[in-house]
Amino acid sequence: FKPEADVYDTEDAYIIELSLPGAKKEYLGIEWSAEKSELSVAGVVHRSGDEEFIKTLALDERKVGAFERKVRLGSRANPAQVDVESMTAKLEDGILRIEIAKLDRDFVKVKHV
Repeated sequence: FKPEADVYDTEDAYIIELSLPGAKKEYLGIEWSAEKSELSVAGVVHRSGDEEFIKTLALDERKVGAFERKVRLGSRANPAQVDVESMTAKLEDGILRIEIAKLDRDFVKVKHV
């Protein structure tokens, strides 16, 4: 399934919040693709309780199981310039909040060959 997301584009950072009720941080993975200017979040959301308890499920509305959500930051023409090393993630009250600082617009990375 594809969890719902809110993406905030502030002056200093991108903030992404994903709705993941029932998720545990040990089952989540976050990756940044500079080539695609894309954040990828994947993992698994489980139902609470043991197998016997789950057999008593009378109404099945929550999404559980494996998921992957990709969020493009910036655009193909103007990809996001972010500081991946400063990326933080926090899972609290069923919301995964990822914050990625933007690089200074005046910052230029020079690579010598």
